Amino acid sequence: MKIKRIVVKNLFGTFDHDIPLNTDEHITILHGPNGIGKTVLLQMLNSLFRSNYFELYRIPFSNLTVEFSDRSKLVVKKKLHLDENTPHPPEDNSYRELGFELLRPGKKKQRYTVKPIDIEEVFSSFKVEHMIPELERIDNNTWVHFTTQEKLTSEEVMNLFSDRLPQKRKDEPAWLKTALSSINICFIKTQRLLSISYSQPVETERKTAVTPSVISYSEELANLMQKKLAEYATLSQSLDRTFPTRMLKNGEHPETSIEDLKTELKELEQKRKCLIDAGFIDTEEGIDVDELKDINEKNKNFLQLYIEDVEQKLSVFDEITRRIDLLIRIINCRFLYKKLSVNKKDGFIFTTSEDMRLSPTKLSSGEQQELVLFYELLFHVDPESLILIDEPEISLHVLWQQQFLRDLQSITELAGFDILIATHSPQIIHDRWDLTVELRGRDDEEIPDSR
Repeated sequence: MKIKRIVVKNLFGTFDHDIPLNTDEHITILHGPNGIGKTVLLQMLNSLFRSNYFELYRIPFSNLTVEFSDRSKLVVKKKLHLDENTPHPPEDNSYRELGFELLRPGKKKQRYTVKPIDIEEVFSSFKVEHMIPELERIDNNTWVHFTTQEKLTSEEVMNLFSDRLPQKRKDEPAWLKTALSSINICFIKTQRLLSISYSQPVETERKTAVTPSVISYSEELANLMQKKLAEYATLSQSLDRTFPTRMLKNGEHPETSIEDLKTELKELEQKRKCLIDAGFIDTEEGIDVDELKDINEKNKNFLQLYIEDVEQKLSVFDEITRRIDLLIRIINCRFLYKKLSVNKKDGFIFTTSEDMRLSPTKLSSGEQQELVLFYELLFHVDPESLILIDEPEISLHVLWQQQFLRDLQSITELAGFDILIATHSPQIIHDRWDLTVELRGRDDEEIPDSR
């Protein structure tokens, strides 16, 4: 199931936005002046489908409707919550209930209400330090952030880290859980260059390490490649062990012509070259096709089974190789005077035009932004997801911004997901204004044309 349309009413008490998604081309671009709600709309979607109700409380709006491809609608309404303790609540969102409604053609409307969140109740139900290791509680309502040494109240902790705190309600109905889990959301925010890791939370002092994302992703890619190689080795051992038995039974299979076998050998050689380029095997490893070119009636049955086995073994790498190839192609078309390759030991390898090795951390901020963004899209996102990208133009040269959509289209064709972008940049849009939805103010306000 996919999202077809998003409608929000009274955002910031002012704006009504209606956003149809381009499900055919899989990319929708939000543009408009500052303060109109582009980034907040992405935050609302991310919070909704991650059940981050506290974040939804904090955002001022009255009604959010999400229409799905099966013609059902999920509606979120804010209602003022009054009880004997708060007969005249202040005008903030902490005293508002969230009402959920699921509308499906031909079925009864279903409703559920989330009461305002009691922060102390949330914090007393689990150990916050296990969920947010960079925090330490120093009294009932005060926390210290290890990285910044800043003191935070419990409410400030909720404001900053609500997306990392469990907020599932015990009474949350099955229909709402099903609706929210039907859409996988991935929010790619403006800050992409740093990855913060923490030691295991223990009662003793915890250590915090800030690692550049290009380094953590380089290590991650090397680990992914090594896992695929281990999978390849396990399958190879299994096939090699049963090869003699299967060879004796090979007469039961339809025969392949010698010409077809030669064609298949050429295809295997091409696949081997792709695996060399992708860093999985060294030049001297793998199949020596030259030694297998002398095919005759005596050995062709043997070669037929051998080729089938090799094809099955190498298919382990198909998906990850396609993604690595596309990442390398995109990066090498953009970066000047340097070239990206990868291998199973180091992950990303950059070499200059003088053939000097370059650490990924020595890339410019714009280059790192691009590498991190495209890596996340290719390796961190499941098919059928909705990707939310906030301000992809940050640190990007104008020419790169103009190439951005073309690269995204290549990725969506391979990975099979939809993208919703919030941008200020006409260069990101370039010549694809047909993919845009303009967010405007009141009907009587003049909004300058960003084109």
